[in-house]
Amino acid sequence: MSINYKVIPRKKPGDQTAVPKYYGSINSKGRRNVRYIAKQIAERSSLNVMDVLSVIEGFLQIIPETLNDGYKVDLGEFGNMGLIAKSKAAQTEDEFNASYIEGLKVSFLPGKLFKQTLDDAEFKKID
Repeated sequence: MSINYKVIPRKKPGDQTAVPKYYGSINSKGRRNVRYIAKQIAERSSLNVMDVLSVIEGFLQIIPETLNDGYKVDLGEFGNMGLIAKSKAAQTEDEFNASYIEGLKVSFLPGKLFKQTLDDAEFKKID
């Protein structure tokens, strides 16, 4: 298995007259949906696809609820998930209140197993 990439030129932002430099850009082979993942898990376990789909659906419901309750999600060697706030600045700490928070982003920090798998990735150049 390999990860496809293309080489693309990029100019310095704000300077369209600059000579472009070339960077690698990952090119997705497509998408894999929950049913595909459930089938793969079922083939590697004693569970059937419907049982796996049920567990995945529960997982997908619990994760956002857990984050919304203010907890980080520890997925063992796979990684950790948490929330990061996007906010406007206040002049003083006392001035700051919840109305300054403009939104949330989900942060994912890959764990040991996840990093090891990515470290072993092979790349294939495509045109």
